[in-house]
Order: sequence, then structure tokens, then C-alpha cells
Amino acid sequence: MNNVSDKKNRPNAFADRIAGFDDPSMGDERERDVILRAYTFGSIFSTYAFFTLALAFAVLGAGLWSALIVLASGVSGVAISAYCRRENVDFSMAMSRVSPKRLIISNVIGGVFTLAWLAAVVFHMSNGYPLIDAGMGNRAMPGAPSSTYSIVIGAAIGFIIALTIMTASRVRKSKQARAEAAAADSIEDED
Repeated sequence: MNNVSDKKNRPNAFADRIAGFDDPSMGDERERDVILRAYTFGSIFSTYAFFTLALAFAVLGAGLWSALIVLASGVSGVAISAYCRRENVDFSMAMSRVSPKRLIISNVIGGVFTLAWLAAVVFHMSNGYPLIDAGMGNRAMPGAPSSTYSIVIGAAIGFIIALTIMTASRVRKSKQARAEAAAADSIEDED
């Protein structure tokens, strides 16, 4: 476990205290494993809950303001990556070993949410009213005309660029992980 006096990992020691890793509530090893898996599931579930909330806001007319909700859903990913980096764990390498089925499922779910969100925002911008008018205003963004398609087009292009970069990074990391596994296998064969 992290030592609180260790200056290098002080942020992780603080994170461990917040999460309660050294707390008696973690129980024995089996209970701790179950609790950590539950934390992971809760983190993933809350990300999808954020996406659903953003979609609902876009459908109700909060349009581009719902982008803040989507951005907030990324906080957990940033925190996880930072924690791993401070513990000298290559999180991107670990993510490159995600099973193809899990990767496809998460990308499809994320893509469906993104397309539905963009469709709701584009509908609002092109028609001047949301799919369900909940009195959140008649404009997609306060102070800007309803015809601000450039923001939506920019978001769509940004999404495509980000997806391309993430795919290229995953392919590169997968090749690196396979090479490391092959090197480890050859070392085991020599023994």
C-alpha cells in the first residue's frame, strides 16, 4: 500500500484515503476484490448515466450546454489515468489489451449516444425548437443564433479526429503489447 510520507505518491495516498482502501470496511481479500470491482462498475455506469443525462438535456432544448455534462463524464478517466501514471502503470498499454468484443461494445454504445446527441442538437439548431420543448429557451445557445452549425460540424469533425487518433494509438499499443508478450515467451522458453 502507499506510504503517506512518500512524497512521490502523496496524491495517490490521498486518493487511497478518499476511496477507503486502508479502511476496515474493505474487509478481507475477497471482499476487497468485490468492492473494487463494484467501484469500477459504478464508475462505468456513472459515465453512461452522464451520457444519458446529456442526451436528455439536448432533447429538451439545453443543446450545447449538455456538452458540459459530456465533458464532466471524462473526469473519471483522467483521474484513473493520472493515478496509474503516478504508480508507474502504463494505463494506455493496459487498455490496448482490452478484448475486441468489449472494445466494440463500448465503442458502439458511445457512438450511439454521440449520434443521438448530435441529432438532437442539429434538430434544435435547424428547426429553432427542440424535440421536446421544456421551456429551456428557444435558442440552442444563449447569445448565439440558432444557425450556429459550425459548432456542431466542428464537434463532429473533432469526434472523428479523436476516434482516428485513439484507433491509431490502440493499434500501436497492441503491437507493442504483442511484442512484449513474445519477448516474455522467448525468455520463458530459454529457461
